[in-house]
Amino acid sequence: FLIFVFMYRGFVNFRATYTAGAERVYGAHCHAGDTVGVLLDCDAGRINYFIDGVKYGEHILNDLGCAFENVSPFGFNADGCGSGGAGQGAPSGIDGGRSGRYPANGAVRPKALWPVIGLRHPGDRVTMSSKWITSHGVDGAAIVRNNLAVDEILCAYERPQVHITPKTSPLLSLPQWFVEESFHEYTRWKSGRWLRTSTRGSGPCKLSSYGLDVYLDTSPFACAAACASIGLPIAFLRGDKVDVKRCGGRILELQEEAVVLGTYQGRLFYRLVSQKSEGGSLMEGGGRSWFWDESEAVDGGLQLIGEGSGHSVKLPKLNRFNPLHGGLKVVYVGGAVVRSDLEIFDGSKSIGTIPSGTIIPPEEVIERRLNSCGVVRYLIDHEPIGRGWISSRIRGGKEEPIVEMMPFEDDDSSSCQHQYTTPQDSAREWYTTYTKAIHLSETLSETERNNFSKSLNIDSIQEFGEFLVSGVIGGLSELNSDALVAATYGRIADVLPHSSESFLDCALVLGTCQPHEQEQLKGISSSIDAIVHEVATESLLHVIEKLPSTKALMARISMLRAFNRRARFGLPWLPLRSAQESSAILGGLSGYGTSLERAGRTWDSKSKSLWVQAPTISKRLRNCREILFTSTKKFFLDSVMDATATPTPLSHDEYELPREVRTVRVNRLKAHRAMASDDSGLKKKHSVFSQLQREMRGWSGATLRRGFVAKGHGGQKRAFKVKLVGEGVNDYSGPYREVFTDAIQEVTDLDPSGNSSLGVLQPSANNQAGVGDGRDLFVFALSPSDLNAFNEPEKNKDLLSSEERDLLNSFSSLTHKKNENSREIEEALSYLGKLVGTACRHGIPVDLPLPLGVVWKRLTEESIDVADILKEIDILALRSGQNEEFSSTCLPSDKVLATQRRLLNSFVEGMSSVLPVELLSMFTGEQLRDIICGNPDIDVELLRRVVEYEGYDETDTVVTFFWEVLREMTTSERKLFLQFVWARNRLPLKESDFDAPFKIQKDTKTVNENGDYPLPSASTCFFSLTLPEYPEKEVLKQKLLYAIENVTTMESDYVTNDVEVSEGWRGL
Repeated sequence: FLIFVFMYRGFVNFRATYTAGAERVYGAHCHAGDTVGVLLDCDAGRINYFIDGVKYGEHILNDLGCAFENVSPFGFNADGCGSGGAGQGAPSGIDGGRSGRYPANGAVRPKALWPVIGLRHPGDRVTMSSKWITSHGVDGAAIVRNNLAVDEILCAYERPQVHITPKTSPLLSLPQWFVEESFHEYTRWKSGRWLRTSTRGSGPCKLSSYGLDVYLDTSPFACAAACASIGLPIAFLRGDKVDVKRCGGRILELQEEAVVLGTYQGRLFYRLVSQKSEGGSLMEGGGRSWFWDESEAVDGGLQLIGEGSGHSVKLPKLNRFNPLHGGLKVVYVGGAVVRSDLEIFDGSKSIGTIPSGTIIPPEEVIERRLNSCGVVRYLIDHEPIGRGWISSRIRGGKEEPIVEMMPFEDDDSSSCQHQYTTPQDSAREWYTTYTKAIHLSETLSETERNNFSKSLNIDSIQEFGEFLVSGVIGGLSELNSDALVAATYGRIADVLPHSSESFLDCALVLGTCQPHEQEQLKGISSSIDAIVHEVATESLLHVIEKLPSTKALMARISMLRAFNRRARFGLPWLPLRSAQESSAILGGLSGYGTSLERAGRTWDSKSKSLWVQAPTISKRLRNCREILFTSTKKFFLDSVMDATATPTPLSHDEYELPREVRTVRVNRLKAHRAMASDDSGLKKKHSVFSQLQREMRGWSGATLRRGFVAKGHGGQKRAFKVKLVGEGVNDYSGPYREVFTDAIQEVTDLDPSGNSSLGVLQPSANNQAGVGDGRDLFVFALSPSDLNAFNEPEKNKDLLSSEERDLLNSFSSLTHKKNENSREIEEALSYLGKLVGTACRHGIPVDLPLPLGVVWKRLTEESIDVADILKEIDILALRSGQNEEFSSTCLPSDKVLATQRRLLNSFVEGMSSVLPVELLSMFTGEQLRDIICGNPDIDVELLRRVVEYEGYDETDTVVTFFWEVLREMTTSERKLFLQFVWARNRLPLKESDFDAPFKIQKDTKTVNENGDYPLPSASTCFFSLTLPEYPEKEVLKQKLLYAIENVTTMESDYVTNDVEVSEGWRGL
């Protein structure tokens, strides 16, 4: 059972919780008018708090995380809580600390939980808000049933796969219950009515408290009814953008923008998408959905941006906002105080007092509303005082009445007025006018879209099953076909605007890929961005002539959506590597419970035939990994990373980093000079990578698994703080990202002779020779001893049996002789793995061009062909096996690959201390590479979709010049630009992965005396570019390129002292 309640005007124990005599800093300083949300998770035994307040004029929304664990009313809590993860190191909620925990398998001792609220001064009060949400949790039996259902679906794919050809008649292999479930998913998705979303009560850890995730009704009628319930004059429909000026009983000083999502239990839910502040509220819990009440929909508190989807149709007001009465009589002896605002706070001015006994006639009573504290207030226009609000009763004390409503005298004119008792009554009247307006404004294109939508109707489960069978792509097995469909759908969803919930848009994109439907759908699909069509066509190009009908493809996608919805909640309970796989008990090469794939990364697919392959759910899950959407797997990986994050206690000063977040000193000025020299010793000593390695020597993986988010740092997670020596820069997240980018750049840096500068990664053979594929790839650097070993003749290898050779090949990476040079490389690679894992945890894509076959597919435990590996990194070695002419010029490929596998062990060893590498086998190599490395191309259109302008409009000439210049840049120049504005050189893969919007701000500086314009500047911490208003495109291009190519330090936040400056610029 879960409940989330907002309480007003309070604090959380002066930012501390107490248990067993110890104090733990927790919470946030709250002030009068702030809102404190309480999340009570009775199933897991946790209490979380959420703050919604204002500090220094800035609206703060922050999920404070777990305050207490082990507070289950049943006497025990979920295993593992309090040791990290969802428990976040919170103290025990019962006496005796952790030693007093009641075991789940022992005697259950139910106990009552009583809420206690402490007040500091006489007259202080707390109001229980009407904003709350509750739900039953997920019981264990439902979890087990879901896991069994997932396994049953996977078993259906494990049956012998038949390649579908015109001569074969495919049979439906899926269980009947799942076909029915898929049909309901098809109907639900096609209706476009439902949207699942997390709420502010969902908790910070995604899969630990998801009981308060909700399905929103996005239909116009439901949205109109919810708008009527809070007294809005017009209906806000899904996708409408709203200017928010009121929140939680406050008038906001800084503008906020929200998007309407839909309704749940008659409440209108929204999500904030923009705040005009430098804080990180949207990443700290404020970006999750919540709902408005009637106190926020008054006096322009919620204003529609643009026309909206409701065609400005007026929404009839409910009776409770305009009740029928004979006037208001002031009965309080002190009179009725008239204030300027619905809320009673310092900014609400008193504009007069109406004496006791006065009767305010009904024509002077404009509106009746509840304010945020639950007090009934009346808006009146009474002479001689004027327009203002009066209360119906005294707040606090004996709650004495201030005014009484006079009885209503019925007459003929009032009886003719419409009565709207419920929100549905108002919505019905609105919907009638709305449908007429829709019909009148409907264009020919919209009519064709509606007709196309009707053509996709499926009326019965039997008909759906037939389309499901025919949806398998010709020439492919059912598993391979669904894998291709799932990948295509995922790519379409990534580039479609807003979300992947649009059934019709997805069907139109797939329909335009069909040669026989392309011309027919050309007109109605033109509204969809061309890049969406390009992505779909590129994905299906090799099977475009064999594609089934659009309706059949949408049936298969609906089935995959239904499966992924179950898998999303089943993955935490399903193993990805069972203990019995490759076990010596069954004839394998590993000890019981130890997998070669995980221990040594040296597994050879040929050795499969040497032992019994036991059927397991782990094997089925890995075989079917490609029918899991990338978003599903990424969601699970993120949840596990959140749950394995090291808890970080707060500092007593909430704007200071805790002492557990250590400071790392990095001298970039010295590193830049060292990397520009010809001395390899200086490079290895003074590079940013080497400085970080020395500073973090001895750090445990738990230290790097921290994910602390500091106030005002733009929501950037961090494991340490960066001090850039001599640059005078505060680390508000920009310097933190910068050191990752600099370190990875140095690892792939080459000296004038084409060799690796640091000796960690070296160019692949294809890269060095400029031939074949992957000419930009790097491999793990070889030590001199490795190169010498390649030329040594192998002794007595001919005497080995085939089984012994297989065994030697499998363990070759573990039998390698080490020396000082090889140890240095392995230590550097181990640290590189830690650095890459930390960057992945904290959402920082790294530019690490490693080969698929040597690295990424090894990490995901995919079957790899040696010929494909050599083709990617050394095509000459591949040809040498086919042509003896090359054999004298190429290194022995088997030894090279064995050495790469050994070095990969070191890389994975470092990565495994930070990331859960056991979970990586659910991804493909390409997916894992994209998750860690991001988008290798700087997509200008993707960047344009997440931009916000301050002082400029999108149509301004200088803005047009800017986007044109950015498109004309080379890839390397775009990477420099991205590092200039964001301290990273790779973009996320899709729009939803951006933590913050890209801001373009107008520079108020004018032209100097020489007629020269100032250079553009940037704030890497907040992803913003300050752009002067250049008169010509060439001027903008020249200034921007000069800035991004010549910047060596960040813009100073403070004046550094002479000692620090001299340290930064001290000679090598």
